[in-house]
Amino acid sequence: MTAPALKLWSHPYAAYGQKAAVALYELDLPFELKLVAAASPDDFAQFRAVLPFGKMPVLIDGERQVVESSIIIEHLDRLAGGGRLIPADPNAALEARLIDRIVDTYVGGAMNRIIPRKFRPAGNEDPFGDAQDEAVLANAWDWLEERLADGRTWGAGETFTLADCGAAPILTYARRLIPFGDRPRLRAWHRRLMARPSFVRALEDAAPFGDLMPAPPAVD
Repeated sequence: MTAPALKLWSHPYAAYGQKAAVALYELDLPFELKLVAAASPDDFAQFRAVLPFGKMPVLIDGERQVVESSIIIEHLDRLAGGGRLIPADPNAALEARLIDRIVDTYVGGAMNRIIPRKFRPAGNEDPFGDAQDEAVLANAWDWLEERLADGRTWGAGETFTLADCGAAPILTYARRLIPFGDRPRLRAWHRRLMARPSFVRALEDAAPFGDLMPAPPAVD
């Protein structure tokens, strides 16, 4: 059997890696998933040989190396014929990219500053930084709740797009830090994301590695 031309390097619970995996599953593109185990120095050494930055995910497409999850999805959409995760309509494409950037920057960015601080040795806490980033997350929840007020089914409209690929994992993990609270439209969108088969598969890929998130499951 011929090996898939596509290989995705990621970490089991890298939200941006899951974002790329969701896109691959949505587009039904065969690929090899190379998960870098957190406790394996050999895995990390192999990965750093691929990308010295050490940032995940990385997509290998033959001789081409594609980095940054949003760019990876743009590349994958083109491979699949275009117009699926990146809408063909220019205005719809802009909305998908807008939601993607809001989620990546203001939700994922704040989350990825809070989480590493939780692993700091005692005495190195940063309550001021935590409070700042928690406020960023709460503001992002408010913004998204308002954006969803037009009744759209998915993040950018009536079809599942780039906007949803990232929102599925990023919202799932970030709400463990700052719950959604009384934001019914945001909660409903997230329920749809959790039920999406492509995201279910991404979660199943991570499940054997255990729950590595340093925050309890959301209960709101």
